Amino acid sequence: MKTRNKLYDKSRLRLLCLLTALLGLFGAGQTWAGNPTTLTVGGTNALNGGYWLTNADGTLTPDGASADNYNVYYDGNGTLTLKDATINGTATTDHVGAGIYAEGDLTIVLEGSSTVKGVVDPYGESQSIRVSGNLTIQGGGSLTAQGAETSSGSNYGISVVGSFTQQSGSVTAISGTSKNYYSEGLYVFDGTVTVEGGTLTATGGNAGSSYGSSGISTNGTVTVNDAIVTATGGNAGSSYGISTNGTVTVSDATVTATSGSAGYASYGLYIESSSPSVTLSGSSSLTARSGTATNTAGGIYFENLFGSTRSVTVGENSTLLTNSVIFRDSSFNENPLAPTGDGSWLIYGQSDQTSAVGGNYTLEENLTIENGNTFTIPAGSTLTIPEDKTLTADANQLVVNGELVLEGTFENANELTGTGNLVLGEITLTDDEGIGAYEDYHLKLKSKKVTYTRALPVNSQYGTICLPFVPTSVTADQVTYYQVLELGSNEITLVETDFEAGKPLFYQTSGTGSITFSAESAAGVELVTTPATDSFMVGTMSVYKPTAGYFLKNGNFYPITDGVQVKVKSFRAYVKGQNDASQASVMSVNVARP
Repeated sequence: MKTRNKLYDKSRLRLLCLLTALLGLFGAGQTWAGNPTTLTVGGTNALNGGYWLTNADGTLTPDGASADNYNVYYDGNGTLTLKDATINGTATTDHVGAGIYAEGDLTIVLEGSSTVKGVVDPYGESQSIRVSGNLTIQGGGSLTAQGAETSSGSNYGISVVGSFTQQSGSVTAISGTSKNYYSEGLYVFDGTVTVEGGTLTATGGNAGSSYGSSGISTNGTVTVNDAIVTATGGNAGSSYGISTNGTVTVSDATVTATSGSAGYASYGLYIESSSPSVTLSGSSSLTARSGTATNTAGGIYFENLFGSTRSVTVGENSTLLTNSVIFRDSSFNENPLAPTGDGSWLIYGQSDQTSAVGGNYTLEENLTIENGNTFTIPAGSTLTIPEDKTLTADANQLVVNGELVLEGTFENANELTGTGNLVLGEITLTDDEGIGAYEDYHLKLKSKKVTYTRALPVNSQYGTICLPFVPTSVTADQVTYYQVLELGSNEITLVETDFEAGKPLFYQTSGTGSITFSAESAAGVELVTTPATDSFMVGTMSVYKPTAGYFLKNGNFYPITDGVQVKVKSFRAYVKGQNDASQASVMSVNVARP
């Protein structure tokens, strides 16, 4: 039984409880509602508003600044505009080394490309942007918020006591290395994370062996709508891509949550709640991966000790890629959790996952299945490897009970087992190779498109054919198919019939030169690798040398005798017969009329 080491969270929990108590004690003076009561930018008190330019050292100057020429503008009413600004923090006591420090609600409008860097304050803390209230990001520009390396204090790219809301623009929040404390790209203490547009990249730095690193950490919900969010945890005691005590909702958006290597636990997306949930809707994509850990890891991991409700829902047109989906229950046991919904997903690193593939999942990147991990494509589900993608694994790491569509590369496809289908890309069959390249496959075979071209002998009206598929297109004016109705003493009587895959047949055509048989289907054209036999004919899918029977040549059938070596080419047929004196020296062809 694996248990999660609470030592990594206890110090934070005690800190949060202390801060909550202090907020209650001093709430009359620190409500942090409305416009900031304190606003420091690059070491300058900006609370009264104005225009500034930024110096090379990241400080502000009013000299030469105006409404037409500025890097920083504060309207005195809660909105701070950054326009190609370079801002550095200062080691002011109690300002956590922030380049932007605000007490109250703050809106930052982005124009151009701006950078804010934190420094280490007298207490060893570093936060490039600290807002003791709600922070809202607007505008079409970009912002990079970078924390400095710390030895003993916390290190955050952006720290928000209330809620974080991004409506547009591009925001990059990066924490520096924290040797003996937490390191988090975006840390939201007592509110929600909402990204309604734009791009958010949050990266946690490496942290001490007894602490954690997160790309995004919040006690509230995470909501992403029509945006791109990438959250990455660093190497630490515990590492999280996204860590939350609420739910995660993604709509028409792309979210990637990846954790680093951990001395204890590593989680791509971690939710601790009595009813944790992840919901994808619209055209959404979620990728959640965990790094290596000495104790426990999960791509999506629910700490569900005090509840029995949990869910991962992948809506129609949405996709999920993760190495595992796990919930830990009140008995501290780790259990697989199967997603639900009409979308598609791939869970590739969890051997006990019954729903490893859902819907029709198409691989969007090259993927390696680590040794020791296996997954099954269940009946009714499809995994597609596109033409430019590669799946790397041993054959015994993948069981196909649904369908594997292989247009790209999977080296061990012919060794795969299961009750499902292997759908190959485009296949061109030739007389020289025959069916040899496909006869050892264990799965039922299909192909998106299959083609075979037959060179027609000169002045030959009849031919034999035995194809592993039913052609839907034939490049000839008219082709008629026959099977043997009767084998007489000197005559073979044929009767018209339908084409069947693997069935040995005669055909008649007035065409010349060559004839091409082909079939194409998005769902896959069914293939057989073993020819069928009937009472009179034997089909070939590879070159074969029969020792008895009759072979077709120039419209007549000739016996195969001990002294005659006959090579029947691939995808043809010959007529059964006894290798004795009863065989006629030549058999003519007669077509029975209805």
